[in-house]
Amino acid sequence: MGYSRGITEVQVGKGALWVGSDTCPLRNIARTSMRELVPDYGKAKAEFVKKLVLQLILVFAGLGLMSASAFFGFLLIVGAGLGLIARDYQRLQKVLNAPTLHVLRITTSGSPQTALTCDDKGLMDKIFHQLMEAMDNPEIQFHYEMPTCNINGDSIYQFGDHNTGQVTR
Repeated sequence: MGYSRGITEVQVGKGALWVGSDTCPLRNIARTSMRELVPDYGKAKAEFVKKLVLQLILVFAGLGLMSASAFFGFLLIVGAGLGLIARDYQRLQKVLNAPTLHVLRITTSGSPQTALTCDDKGLMDKIFHQLMEAMDNPEIQFHYEMPTCNINGDSIYQFGDHNTGQVTR
């Protein structure tokens, strides 16, 4: 799972919430919640070590099966092994350098949901509290151009609280 950065306009005015090009009347918001998406650093490290051990075993097994005169075969096996290790190390670094993302989920009285995702917890808290105030007082207005994080990976649809959801590819 990876993410990319972007800019999203978030504004409230005239009794409506705009997130990018999506709009929703404030009176239709049924629920809002804040969540954190914390990268699983332990799992990433364990997976890297597991793959590293397996790749080293395969490289040494391949070297053991080769004859001493197969110098090019030696280079191929060692090169492929080092390439796989470098690729897995790069993947590990992506996870270790990934920030905790803060998600503001907004559910409307129908079934649609939208979410803002950003690594700035203070900004997300501020928008959350201003949105709560605007739901009680439609005269409140605010506007932000905020950095957002678009999450790339499996699409996960969750129906109801505490549901494991359904993963679609």
